Amino acid sequence: MAESVRDLRRGQIVAAARRLVAEGGLEALTFGALEERLSFTRGVITYHFASKDEIVRAVFASAVAEIDAAVRHEVEAGATIRDKIHAVVRGNVRGFVDNDVAGRVLLSFWGRLSADAAVRTINAELYARYRRRAARLLRAARAAGQIARVDVDVMASLLVGLVLGIATQHYFEPGSVDVDAAVEEATRTVVARLAP
Repeated sequence: MAESVRDLRRGQIVAAARRLVAEGGLEALTFGALEERLSFTRGVITYHFASKDEIVRAVFASAVAEIDAAVRHEVEAGATIRDKIHAVVRGNVRGFVDNDVAGRVLLSFWGRLSADAAVRTINAELYARYRRRAARLLRAARAAGQIARVDVDVMASLLVGLVLGIATQHYFEPGSVDVDAAVEEATRTVVARLAP
């Protein structure tokens, strides 16, 4: 079925908003900047999004979805717990690194955490989702006897921290980190700790 005009326009607005945020941070995302970038009137934009907050949430969701797509298939295809952990770390890190605009959008959100309660809430939801995903993987592995008895919630937090640490180093100091080597070492370290 063909994409509706409404879906098309919403997609165009989100894509333009993502580029604005990636280029200049959340501060660069204004109705005026969107009007100029898209050659749409404010009325067209507000027909599809009632507020800037709604656009911000859509931008954030699209960035997260793009990064998540990088890991989903790899985790499902992993045969061993090591393969699955490697897929989680590698997929999420590569999701950030390979999807530059999406990664920069998320970094822009992080820069607003201390000043913006709505952004803190969005970010907290994202981290909680990542921790839940990692915890499900670890619980299933523990139930199958594939890993040692560990505090699954703490280990899930560690996995999220590893991913974000590697990805942010890549963004803040491009070329300073061998991303693939860091992913391999992170995987080895976590798997060694989880060994039954």
